[in-house]
Amino acid sequence: MNEEEQEGDVVRVRQCDEVVVPRRNVRPDHDISFPRKVAYGVGHFYNDLCASMWFTYLMIYMEKVLKFQSSRAGFLMLIGQVTDAISTPLVGIFSDSSVLPACFDKIGRRISWHLIGTILVSISFPMIFNRCFLCKSDTSEWLEVLWFVPFIMVFQFGWASVQISHLALIPELSSVPSSRATMNSLRYAFTVIANLSVFFVLTWLLSESIGHSAIGPWDLGHFRMAGLLAVALGISVSFVFYGLTREPKNQRRLSRLNSFSSDASELVRMHWTSWFGHIQFYQIALLYMLSRLYINISQVYFPFYITMTQNYDKQYVAILPMVSYIASFSVSMINSISIVSKLSKKILYTFGLAAGLMSCATMMLDLPGWRIYGLAIGIGIAQAILLITSLSITADLINKNTESGAFVYGAMSFFDKLSNGIAYQLIELWTPAYDALKPHQASAVFYRRVMVFVPGTCLVLALLVLLSLAPFKIGERRRARNNRDDEQAILDDQDDVYPEITA
Repeated sequence: MNEEEQEGDVVRVRQCDEVVVPRRNVRPDHDISFPRKVAYGVGHFYNDLCASMWFTYLMIYMEKVLKFQSSRAGFLMLIGQVTDAISTPLVGIFSDSSVLPACFDKIGRRISWHLIGTILVSISFPMIFNRCFLCKSDTSEWLEVLWFVPFIMVFQFGWASVQISHLALIPELSSVPSSRATMNSLRYAFTVIANLSVFFVLTWLLSESIGHSAIGPWDLGHFRMAGLLAVALGISVSFVFYGLTREPKNQRRLSRLNSFSSDASELVRMHWTSWFGHIQFYQIALLYMLSRLYINISQVYFPFYITMTQNYDKQYVAILPMVSYIASFSVSMINSISIVSKLSKKILYTFGLAAGLMSCATMMLDLPGWRIYGLAIGIGIAQAILLITSLSITADLINKNTESGAFVYGAMSFFDKLSNGIAYQLIELWTPAYDALKPHQASAVFYRRVMVFVPGTCLVLALLVLLSLAPFKIGERRRARNNRDDEQAILDDQDDVYPEITA
């Protein structure tokens, strides 16, 4: 390859002899104290409370309490997931830019979007686990379904705003890989605590339903109370995050300086369009999507599997997920230890795949007594490892190019939410009819197959993606061709960047 061809692979910003970059002006690795990492970790607690209710109980609530047809319950889940899928990359782009009024600059662009999302979730979520206030006994089921659509859409936009802004803070608060892994572990630890809180409350509430061993319309008040408690607790904990977390000042300006010292990018700045030119972006997006598909499908259909396939009483739809999340919490705490967090994420992810595949194989069997608890523990271990490592791998992909980090997380979440929504709808369309008074054998077989083959297929595909990543270092990227949008974005930033590095 001659010199001209080599230069064609790199976006030229300015001749090296025109710019002198003093070593002291290249931003060194930065980190935050452990207490502030804990404060960061609680920032997604409110979202996790709502997500636990949404993924674990929305489908069974719609089908068994509100008596919606399976296809219509799946339609509501699809609406939510598509809204979330569209919202996440948009919020990512908005969070990476400066579209909010100047008054939000004091608290930072990430925390500003976090606050906006928290407000929207607080307004909409209590209406989802509730009844249609305008509906009467003769109201058609479709009108009842449509009543929930706007609340679900507002909730999902708010939820996406919190999720993306919170994830985008990780590479901005710290540039140390092990520290980022610790923050991901703490974040997941509080996710587990949030889920345990929901399961504990529902175990108590559902146990109060005397004379009804199955979930039905008589449990409306129990789910409504659980939703209200989730909102009250979530708002309270969010004040801890807002009070102790400080978004780094001038982070957008400093992120451009980071790009000079980044070992991942040949660009001065990674515009959001730059990511489309890197194969690892697609590989890791697929890996994250498959990880979330395994986690969410297992979570959504576990209550159906418990009550219909294994024939346990309804309080076990809270007890067994609680056991699963206790196992997840233990794994997340182990992973936050410095020695463990420094291990290869690819090796850790492989352990998660092995635990998940073993759990899927176990679900082919009847599991009386202690065996069902062993299954719950295996699922919890797999979910914790896969989620923590996939998020850490995504942070490694971003490396020091935090100026477009929110878009990366938004894009990952887009594929995740869209694929989940489609999967839920397809499963619901194929769901056989079920009578709560006379459990049908077809339902038992159906939910066994769903829990075994759908998550199992996701794990096998994730293993293939991981093998394709094995020979390469996460975060290394080389441009194959120039992108005019990227060049222009870099040129537009030069006036801001060069005074800083030549001062």
